[in-house]
Amino acid sequence: MGEGSRTEWNVTGLTFAPNISLGYPKLWVQTAAIQSDLNTGVTFFPVNARVTGPGTGPRARARKNMHTGKPMDTTETNGQTDGSSETGNDFGRRNPLEIGVQLRNLVNRGDFLTAQYKGGQLVTRILDVDVRERTFTFDWGALAEQNRGLIAAPRCVFHAQPEGVRVEFVTGTPRETTFEGRPAFEADFPDVLFYVQRREFFRVDAPVLNPYLCTGQLPDGEGFRFEVHDLSLGGVGMRTTDVRVVDLPMGCVLDDCELSLGAPGKLAVDLQLVSFRAIDLPNGTQRYQLGMRFVALPGNAENTLQRLITQLEMKRRSLVRT
Repeated sequence: MGEGSRTEWNVTGLTFAPNISLGYPKLWVQTAAIQSDLNTGVTFFPVNARVTGPGTGPRARARKNMHTGKPMDTTETNGQTDGSSETGNDFGRRNPLEIGVQLRNLVNRGDFLTAQYKGGQLVTRILDVDVRERTFTFDWGALAEQNRGLIAAPRCVFHAQPEGVRVEFVTGTPRETTFEGRPAFEADFPDVLFYVQRREFFRVDAPVLNPYLCTGQLPDGEGFRFEVHDLSLGGVGMRTTDVRVVDLPMGCVLDDCELSLGAPGKLAVDLQLVSFRAIDLPNGTQRYQLGMRFVALPGNAENTLQRLITQLEMKRRSLVRT
């Protein structure tokens, strides 16, 4: 089908429409979390209900999924579409009942999560959810130093990506507990849980040589200078080794930032933090990746970004062909 076509398809509730500038599809998925879960056939149990029997416990399901589940990947390469711009207020679950539904879905599927804390991270699974007490229980880590680090951390950032849907939330310091006779952690419900199930904007990698930069001020008034990793019409991905970003609250807005984009010049934008990831480097330090969404992007800035994204993608395609 030519890029100028305006034909749309609707297949089982998913609407696809061509992206005229790049020839890539846009994908919209229903955004009501509870309705979407009902449509996909996920079974919800009463708050205090337990499912018992051989092979039905959370640990048994997790052991099964350890070998058969898809590996969790919190990154996307160019040629993918971007959901970071949609992690803002539209996808923030603040009602404890909705948060409980999303956490319970992770239990029922036996999904893995990455729990990041200052100085490290561990892979875990949620074992139980208590909506009445607004707490959840998750599995003990494999290494003693990870467990000690988590207990000592003032905040923990959880990431999961069940079936391509990104789930992110932040909690305070977890507590030691037991579950089915084995050590585990317990934490309070987060104030907000981000449930990103829409992919709308095409995203491209920024240049590695002569990288684009983003400068501005952190909430405490201190200046920052981060390297732009990728960009879309919805937001930018940035990376830095600046340890101060560990303390940035999820959802915070950085006003009056400046994007330096090479030939197109500079853009003044407001950015909201919607995702955070720490990566261990071989030298023992950490690099941090930040997902930022644009807040009320001006029309002229959007046009500039669209032209730049198109140019970068055309250049990438020409390099692939050669």
